[in-house]
Amino acid sequence: MKKLIVTFGMFLCCLIASAQPTPTDGSKPPMPGKPLPPNTVRRPQPPKGTGPGAAQRADKPVRMGDQGMPQIGGGVNIVPQPRMFMPKEGAFMVTPAVKIYVSFKQKELKAVAELLSVRFRNLQGFVLELADLDTASVRSERANSITFDMQPSKPMGPEAYTLSVTPNKVAIVSSSAAGGFYGLQSFLQLLPAEVYGELKLLRPAIWRVPCVLIEDEPRFSYRGMHLDVSRHFMPVEFIKKYIDVMAMHKMNTFHWHLTDDQGWRIEIKKYPRLTQVGSQRKNSVVGHPSSNPLDDEYDDHPHGGFYTQAEIKNIVQYAQSKFVTIIPEIEMPGHALAALAAYPEYGCTDGPFEVANTWGVFDDVFCPKEATFKFIEDVLTEVMEMFPSKVIHIGGDECPKTAWRKSKFCQDLIKSKGLKDEHELQSYFIGRVEKFVNSKGRNIIGWDEILEGGLAPNASVMSWRGTKGGIEAAMQNHYVVMTPTSDCYFDYYQSEPTGEPLAIGGYLPLEKVYAYEPVPSELSAEQAKYILGTQGNVWTEYLASPRDVEYMAYPRACALAEVAWSPKSGKNYDDFLKRLAVHFRRLDALGVNHANHLAEVRATLEKRGNGSLYVALKSASRGTQIFYTLDGSEPLSSSNVYTIPILITSTTNIKAASFEKGRKASKVTTQTFYVNKLTGLPYKLTTEPNGYTGGSPMALADGKMGSDERFDGWVGLTGGDLEATFNITGITGTATEVSINFGDFKNAWVHQPQYVTLGVSDDGVNFKEVSRFVPEVNIATTKQRITAKLPLNGATGKFIRVFAKNAGKIPVGFAGEGQPAWLFVDEIMMQ
Repeated sequence: MKKLIVTFGMFLCCLIASAQPTPTDGSKPPMPGKPLPPNTVRRPQPPKGTGPGAAQRADKPVRMGDQGMPQIGGGVNIVPQPRMFMPKEGAFMVTPAVKIYVSFKQKELKAVAELLSVRFRNLQGFVLELADLDTASVRSERANSITFDMQPSKPMGPEAYTLSVTPNKVAIVSSSAAGGFYGLQSFLQLLPAEVYGELKLLRPAIWRVPCVLIEDEPRFSYRGMHLDVSRHFMPVEFIKKYIDVMAMHKMNTFHWHLTDDQGWRIEIKKYPRLTQVGSQRKNSVVGHPSSNPLDDEYDDHPHGGFYTQAEIKNIVQYAQSKFVTIIPEIEMPGHALAALAAYPEYGCTDGPFEVANTWGVFDDVFCPKEATFKFIEDVLTEVMEMFPSKVIHIGGDECPKTAWRKSKFCQDLIKSKGLKDEHELQSYFIGRVEKFVNSKGRNIIGWDEILEGGLAPNASVMSWRGTKGGIEAAMQNHYVVMTPTSDCYFDYYQSEPTGEPLAIGGYLPLEKVYAYEPVPSELSAEQAKYILGTQGNVWTEYLASPRDVEYMAYPRACALAEVAWSPKSGKNYDDFLKRLAVHFRRLDALGVNHANHLAEVRATLEKRGNGSLYVALKSASRGTQIFYTLDGSEPLSSSNVYTIPILITSTTNIKAASFEKGRKASKVTTQTFYVNKLTGLPYKLTTEPNGYTGGSPMALADGKMGSDERFDGWVGLTGGDLEATFNITGITGTATEVSINFGDFKNAWVHQPQYVTLGVSDDGVNFKEVSRFVPEVNIATTKQRITAKLPLNGATGKFIRVFAKNAGKIPVGFAGEGQPAWLFVDEIMMQ
């Protein structure tokens, strides 16, 4: 979530020692003082003979090398894509005779070099000897070597590196140990995928590294992944693996969500009941919670777990060795049930409180009493002793004001402090905590709700409810990490729900993650300096195991890593997919349970110039063939072979799947296209959607109904009204009615409109209202779809306009109360 030198400045300068310059447009000049060499590859375009296919072919033994060892090799298929790489002729051979040179005085960099030596010792059974660069012979004469050369005075960013591979030697040059580490990650990806394996090869091999020159540095200083261990506890070894895979993708910040309503996972010695009581819940809700808890089903398995201070310190040290900073999150003032179950005196009532066994937002929150602040200060003191990060995450999200509204103490406090309302009381709460954290030489970061009532002076913001909070914070000169639900929430579905693990809902396919741009266009170049980077979030309400977490995180985290590291100008999704096909083999070698939906078929509507409608089918997987049916039957290799877009003239149900060598490679895609007079017709929106675009510019007339489970296909407006105008001049035949669908998913802050109107015009400017729809009042929180039917009542014109009034502020008693409601709009149809 940059331009010029963006560091954490007054309060974030030490969060990541490698903060560095990053232009807003993503472009980069050459390394300082160096012209770009000829034949430079600026964009992700693998050179001939080094693409995924070449790498796959080369991974097989091609000839015998020294001592009869087979020779295997890789290609240039690096994720994330380097800023610049230039392929060269030839290859470097990694044999037992290769030495690794590094200055033994540079202990951090020496540890990086040892990672490479240990990798070969464990895998190949031979040791790549480490030699002291300071006592070596003339540097230019070293052959058959891999050199880590750190030159602190070199004019390059703190995370930048150059990697040069020639037939005689490999050189990784950087100004810091972090740059050397990232150079190592790229070097490892030049090797065959087997280098990431854990089992020793049955027979040692000579490993072939393609010759290349790479000059690289990140676009953003903050490149993060988040993990919630409160809803489901994750073991220590998995946390380390999670950090390993992050670091492999050059991500440098691990946001560790340690406390919530469903579990307190961090040992605090002064308050032992936090883990004795707060880390345990009696059971967990099965499936999605309903609007009535009495209707929910619960399992019979108690769930618990926490990390001791010794374990946390060990993990922090481990992360530091991989140049990953850990930011701990201690939730406040909301999401506090687990803490209140252990120490009820810090709530607004006497309780009793219980660790939550279902998901959602709860009214019981911390009460802003002096005793509560003393408790929080004690907790944060111990937290800061475990975590050296200059930034501490204090949550601040989804804090209902119900308990404060009912509390005489809180109401008196509002009056005595001259506060306007409960929102300003939350700002007072956050401000008190910030002053304490600042007194310890640290600073706070919180979810964008900490903007409510006024932002604390030195606070940074994680913008999750779209981009609005991030834009507002940056305009106030506060640092921002962009992590909107629409692009960065990896607990959302990534495919059709059928056959997928249960998810919270939503839909975030790989392609959308890759297309994400962290710097909002609303910001000036100066304001854009405050966008530090971006982060992928993994919430675990429905992810009960490490395998579930990996399945949801990868490969979407691979795509976000490229968003955060690679230049904006060089992004190319098709090329990313080619490299990802090779990269999957690395993840397999690491034992990462990644998803793979590349072979799935995507169906989209096309409208040709003659007005005809066609359905195009596409799979991102190369080497597959698509088969489809139109009669509702399952597609087989004997079904219709897709070659060109399919003409449709009426509502049509298409089932399609890709096949590889006659065997089904993907699950079946089922899509119904509803054909009406507006299908495929362009329209204009007065207010642009916020994050939820429906997947295409024609989402309101693409013939596809939005999903109530995944939320895809919907156009979403937060706090804004819908005003959609169609030019219907070319439509033939008589029309009697326009209908439009709305979502009403109150638990997700999506509310039905106040009213809907249909207007008709001959000039596209002056509209006459011809019908109005007012939905019945609905206070239920269950998901439902509302269809507004708007008769034309005999009116005619060249333009029609559909207007829907947003619900406004979310009412008290609903999730997100007081916040702008989302208006979710689906297909507009005219019959």
